[in-house]
Amino acid sequence: MQENHDVVHFQLDQPIQPQPTQTKKVPEATKALLIKVNNSKTVLVYNHVQSYILDALLKAVF
Repeated sequence: MQENHDVVHFQLDQPIQPQPTQTKKVPEATKALLIKVNNSKTVLVYNHVQSYILDALLKAVF
């Protein structure tokens, strides 16, 4: 007589890709640029800044 198991062990070759509806982890903001304007003022720019904001900032500082 053949033995039938209720639980079958299997393993996938590759991990399952996350569904697009799941939330993605947002990378942390890190310091990208520090500009000393004068002795009392500094400007700190973080990564992922929009290019038009960076352009306006550089025009205002220099």
